[in-house]
Amino acid sequence: MKRTPILLLLFLSHLNLIMAQNDYLVNTSSTQKTVLSEEEDFLSKNFPLRILCEWTPGMKFMFMPSAKDKFIPIFSNYEDGSDVSNMLLKQKIMEFKGTEDKVVTLSIGETHHTRFVFECEGKKYYHEIKNLQLDEICKDNPRKAINGLVYLKDVDSARELLMGKTLYLKNTTARIDDANNYNGYREVPIAENAKVVVKAVGVGSKAYPVKLIFEDESGTQYYQEVAFSRTNSGLNSSDFQGDKKYQLFSNAFNFTDKKIGEENILKEKYLNQAVYPNQTILAKSSFQIAEGKTTSEIRIPRYTPLLVKEITFIEKTLVVVRLTDENQKSYEVKADLKYDVIIKNDNYIRNLFTLGNIKKQYPYISEAHWALIAQGKVSQGMTMDECRLALGDPIEIRQKTDKRFETWFYQGRLLEFESGRLLRGNK
Repeated sequence: MKRTPILLLLFLSHLNLIMAQNDYLVNTSSTQKTVLSEEEDFLSKNFPLRILCEWTPGMKFMFMPSAKDKFIPIFSNYEDGSDVSNMLLKQKIMEFKGTEDKVVTLSIGETHHTRFVFECEGKKYYHEIKNLQLDEICKDNPRKAINGLVYLKDVDSARELLMGKTLYLKNTTARIDDANNYNGYREVPIAENAKVVVKAVGVGSKAYPVKLIFEDESGTQYYQEVAFSRTNSGLNSSDFQGDKKYQLFSNAFNFTDKKIGEENILKEKYLNQAVYPNQTILAKSSFQIAEGKTTSEIRIPRYTPLLVKEITFIEKTLVVVRLTDENQKSYEVKADLKYDVIIKNDNYIRNLFTLGNIKKQYPYISEAHWALIAQGKVSQGMTMDECRLALGDPIEIRQKTDKRFETWFYQGRLLEFESGRLLRGNK
């Protein structure tokens, strides 16, 4: 009977020791907001990082092996396991089909290899990571990448968002294609802050997958290979330093001319541009009635396509943005040009609007689904893209043994998918 008080005292003593130790373990607040530059914000919103163990079927890549990959086969034939020459697959599009766990029996026991399966021109291939299961890849080496694969979603999104856009160079050198050079290009000087227009977007390399061709005001064309989402690059944002600094889009280009005034910068960026709200926003709308003109306060749903018609300064950092929708209905929204980390102002202009027409990026989404997405709701049969637009990126993604099935975890809810469509989800 005397053992119980003794055990209780030992438990309380151990608990106090743990609490005392934990006093030394501190973290920054998880709710605070990081103020990003305009270019960093552009990458964050449009180019999410997809680490290797979270790849989903349907992701597409172009195989662009580097010179060092010339003699080491990266893929094997799915049917017989034989090595496939890199030159056979070079510059071909490969669609990711899923992963397989390969159990290998050794004299000392069993080991597991993870196969990443792809399809190209009707044939299946795989890249094998030995002695690691899928969850171990995430845990032990989240930067793991497959040599030679260029993520085509980055190229497609950059083409959609940047073609014909005006940019300003941060670097003082650029490249020109040159077949007479061993590297295939020449580096040439270019003026800092040079105004250029994006003329073409194509495939670069594994680490820097997007090749941007741009033209300066004299009509001379140059190019730069840059990273966007960093998917399959094995690089963190902090790795872009020294000679790699200008290989990340946000380090290489500005959207606005830093030499002109704030009002001109704002108008150059937004005036006569398509935008959409990042969340439901309050706006004033004027309309004509029998007694004359009247104004009411309404809510504009998230993702509504809008056009910026006018920007008026009313205070040093406060502006009124006049917009029209696709039915030519006019709205006025007050926006702040500076983000306050103390009060966390909700009307900060970059948080209010994103440039572009998001509905054109997803033309297959019906208006009925857009109405649900704008409210942060999902329904059975929605695609993964639709669910991501409605709820944001999941905290965790798990694939089942049958690769058709996948589960997404959010705070307080989960979504289950079959073959890329929402099967069920709790609230």
